[in-house]
Amino acid sequence: MLHRMQTPQIKNPGGTTASHLEYCLQYLKNRRYHFLPLEELIHGLTTRQPLPPRCVVFTMDDGYVEQAEIALPIFEAYGCPVTFFVITGMLDQDYWPWDAKIAWIIQTSRKTTLPVSINGKLVDFSLGNPGERRNSRRAIQDYLKTVEASLVLGILHEIAETADVAIPRNPPPEYMPMSWDQARQHESDLVRFAPHSNTHNILSRLDPASLEAELRESWKKIASELTNPSKIFCYPTGRPGDYGLREITTLVRLGYTGAVSTTAATVDLNNPSRKQRFAIPRYSLPDEPGTFVQYCSWLEFARMKLSRRQKIAQ
Repeated sequence: MLHRMQTPQIKNPGGTTASHLEYCLQYLKNRRYHFLPLEELIHGLTTRQPLPPRCVVFTMDDGYVEQAEIALPIFEAYGCPVTFFVITGMLDQDYWPWDAKIAWIIQTSRKTTLPVSINGKLVDFSLGNPGERRNSRRAIQDYLKTVEASLVLGILHEIAETADVAIPRNPPPEYMPMSWDQARQHESDLVRFAPHSNTHNILSRLDPASLEAELRESWKKIASELTNPSKIFCYPTGRPGDYGLREITTLVRLGYTGAVSTTAATVDLNNPSRKQRFAIPRYSLPDEPGTFVQYCSWLEFARMKLSRRQKIAQ
């Protein structure tokens, strides 16, 4: 799982460099790993048909412009299938996500402390240096993930006012989305696009009607813009508390074939259950080559298997 890419002009927080992505793909290619499309993984889970050994699946979330300009050509050059999960409202130029707006507020505020009401208690977040800003951004984003979606916009504007920052109507360069034209240009059997909701709101924080609209309208939009999108969903933020049985049941009813989470684990090919198919785990692409090698090897599988046994024993 990837999100942002680093560019020569913009240092995106947590972004992957082009050279590191190339290193990872070359490593896998040299050792004859199988680059597997996400659709084939889900088909294998559904039908229980065996998959090639040593499979690796790549996905990328959100739909920012540098993903199309930097990451996508690298995947194409290595012949590696990849699924881009895009926030459809963002590609429509109607919207940029609430969590990106929090990052913008923290990034541009000239204040050294930012008081924010967290569950009725005023908390002073430090903005004195880049590390403090990063930690404060993450803490505020994590808090807003727990808030009812209908309240997030109001809280966001309160934080912006306190930070003395004006949120621009259109996204600044750091948060520009790719265009539908770019998606159409690169769409192929190798490069697929799929919905990551319309607004990036946390699904479990939505009322039933809003949940239905997010899942239905994001698919309707992507299907109207592209020739062969994948009807696989990517949960916004994707943690276990961000979705549940209600969300999975709605996805199944709307005809989705699967969904991906952000739970860090390998896929269990011996578990074809709907529960796994609509909560497929993914590892974030690590910055450290050694960790990447571990994720792709039997070592990580053995480590996780041992961890499960220890939890059962306890």
